[in-house]
Amino acid sequence: MSGKTPTPSLKHLAKEADTLKKKLDKLQKECATVFNNPSASNRQDKLKRFYQDCVDMRNDMTDLNNRITKMTKADEPTKMSNFDSKKDDEVKRLTKMLDQVKEMEKKLEPDETEEDYYSDDQEYARKIKEELNSEEDGVDEDEEYEEEGEEEGEEEYTDEEGSYEEEDSEYEEEEVEEECEEEENGEDDSDIKVEPEYELLYDFVAQKKGDLEVKAGEIVILRSVRDDSWWVCENQNGETGLVPSNFLKPHVKYSDLMTEDDPQTPISPRTGKELWGSIKKALSETSATDVLHAFGAVPPGFRLPTSARLHSLNEKHTLLNYGAVKLSNSNLFYKDLFYNPATSKVRPRTARIQKVVTLLEAKNIPLPGEKVVVHSRLARLSLFDGSKFLSNIVTTLAHVTDKEGRNWRFLVKPTTLESSECFVRIAEPSNQIGILIELSVVFSKEGDPEKVSELSCGWAFKPMFEENGTLILNKEYDLMVNGGTPFEKDVEVDPSIARRTSSRFMSLLSRNKQPTLVIKTNAANNEQKERFDVLPSVVVGKVPYLHSMALYRHYLACVLLRDRDNLQSTEPVFEPFLAHFPQLLEMPDLTDLLLERWDLKLKSKSRTDRRDVEVLVNTLVSTFTEWIYPLMHAHLPTYKAGYPNSIKKRAELVSAFKIKGEQKNTGLAAMLDPSIEYEPFDMKELSFSVNGPQCIAAV
Repeated sequence: MSGKTPTPSLKHLAKEADTLKKKLDKLQKECATVFNNPSASNRQDKLKRFYQDCVDMRNDMTDLNNRITKMTKADEPTKMSNFDSKKDDEVKRLTKMLDQVKEMEKKLEPDETEEDYYSDDQEYARKIKEELNSEEDGVDEDEEYEEEGEEEGEEEYTDEEGSYEEEDSEYEEEEVEEECEEEENGEDDSDIKVEPEYELLYDFVAQKKGDLEVKAGEIVILRSVRDDSWWVCENQNGETGLVPSNFLKPHVKYSDLMTEDDPQTPISPRTGKELWGSIKKALSETSATDVLHAFGAVPPGFRLPTSARLHSLNEKHTLLNYGAVKLSNSNLFYKDLFYNPATSKVRPRTARIQKVVTLLEAKNIPLPGEKVVVHSRLARLSLFDGSKFLSNIVTTLAHVTDKEGRNWRFLVKPTTLESSECFVRIAEPSNQIGILIELSVVFSKEGDPEKVSELSCGWAFKPMFEENGTLILNKEYDLMVNGGTPFEKDVEVDPSIARRTSSRFMSLLSRNKQPTLVIKTNAANNEQKERFDVLPSVVVGKVPYLHSMALYRHYLACVLLRDRDNLQSTEPVFEPFLAHFPQLLEMPDLTDLLLERWDLKLKSKSRTDRRDVEVLVNTLVSTFTEWIYPLMHAHLPTYKAGYPNSIKKRAELVSAFKIKGEQKNTGLAAMLDPSIEYEPFDMKELSFSVNGPQCIAAV
């Protein structure tokens, strides 16, 4: 008699995976209950046991995964038509389960400085695990015996489609659910699984894919907590998505029946490990913002910058989207770009709001904390209606006017980044729309300049319409700077400065210490208005950009509407300038170089040529091709406004390119310099898509 162990079939290994899946589901529920109940009895002991269970379960899953991976079709004892596809499905399922176990294990992992974390309970945990394994082994033996008896009376395991029978799989899933319900019903009342519920304080409108749109007062179930203050929640319809944590408060059932005399649930004191856990985690990460929050060193109203996050997240809130020409609903023509053959210009389109907004100064802005180095101070401007951002976001650099760094001053006409003179245009606004300005600082810890972070110092909002529905007047406005994010209400930047005082005199003194932002609104002059009328329906930008943006729109109309033989053709157009100019406007250092070289070329033109739109456009395009296009494909660091390392490295490379170009009187000569590296050539760089995603996407 041969002593060789029979090779298990793939079906048998799949049932082993089902058993592990049941254990994983049960462990996840138990962990969630203990995590969300700080006052649970023997909480630390349970967490230790859960961690050890995760380690053992990970080992079991890894072993099973290796066995299935090494298994070949020749090893399968039963005939199976599509063995490879079923094997791949099982490997994918086990890989997903392994990821879930590793994530749980990471959350349960004890502090590495506590070497004796398990010293008292190692033997106890080992005994418990051996008992569990012995019980599971007994269950497996019984199941194997039953399977052998069933297989004797069943037909050979195969089918024409090569997949498990649907009835068998449904029956096995029902068995798993029934066993889980029986296990849960057999537990003590102290281990009842309670899902944490939270109530919405305000309405939240989804900003991007993955957000969960909810209403104030709605009850949601918390599924997971993230470090960036966006929590994964599930509403009553079973929809899951991200919700800002500051929009939530714990939901207490039957709170309307409680009285003041009802005893409150005691909160157990936090252990030393729990108290130092957040600080240790912050120190292990690269963000100086998290470190300061962990130590409580920043003002309570400071947050991570909302505008910066939206701007860097994708292209939705940049000029790549809002500066692109838009197709109509039928996608057969453009809805915001029209060419007038009689005047040989773009047909103007008026808008209800066309304002020049100038940032003047910010007063009494608190510092981010002690022992930090502030590298730059920024203001980000956009259109906002109280629930969502309605335009692209532009950034302006500020300078300090006092030794403490609490008062900021904005400049009007230096470089494009520092210019505080902005414009806003929207064709059909709502009465709730206004200008949102978010203030932020870019900083690092003393002695650690490499770890640079950005922190929001507050925000100010100025509605574009008065209460009677008329446009706001053109004058200066002192705006109160609010703390928190633009979606939070009634949050002060620094609550230590009380706004409500007993006397009127003290109230006036307190008001003078409040953070404020001073802005000024103006109507566009005749020259600016002519350029405004050819811009997209919704756009925010810098006034120094205005002329070049208007010429870009004129060139778009000439290429797409005047010079094309077939207006219905979707073939890409060979125009690098059209393809890259909106992206260029998001890089002020390269935009400054373009405007500088363009101005030098125009000085050599006659006065008549400087008034000719065609000459202006052709000069702008040639300047871009000669000086900017090569730099946009050089190995430049990603542009980050206010970040010193990014700005310094880019400035050095741009300066070297400019010097080499000026020596030969052409920027193209710098491309032969071996000290400047360029990206590999791609034909897509030279083509402009007439129906790209920015053209089709709705604003």
